[in-house]
Amino acid sequence: MKKNNNSSFFEDWTTEELKEEAISYHQSIYEVQCYGSSDLRMLSGILAELENRGVEIKENISFQRS
Repeated sequence: MKKNNNSSFFEDWTTEELKEEAISYHQSIYEVQCYGSSDLRMLSGILAELENRGVEIKENISFQRS
């Protein structure tokens, strides 16, 4: 099956595109803290598709001094 990164369905995207989008959404949400509810849904869907493909996802937690 040919992958299509312009599709509305995550299962059609390449794994590389899913990874890039996951990183981008994660940075917007957790680092820049500029996001909406649709961004949270997109990240959730992308991560679910990556997990379905057997991709192991790791997150780092960091703290800043106040």
